[in-house]
Amino acid sequence: MKRYWFALMDENYEDLGALIPDGSNKQTAVNRAKRWMQDNGIKTAQLQVNSMITNNLLEFIDIEI
Repeated sequence: MKRYWFALMDENYEDLGALIPDGSNKQTAVNRAKRWMQDNGIKTAQLQVNSMITNNLLEFIDIEI
């Protein structure tokens, strides 16, 4: 069951447009975000983890390559 939806943001909290599938595994989302960042030359970003049920922001995960 999908629990989360994800958004990859830059340091200004602007959406980077990365397509990270909804899911229940945060580590899989982080791995996909890292791959997208490498492909697009992004060094640092934040992955927003949002609840599919309440639509609330649950946490930020800082990602550096």
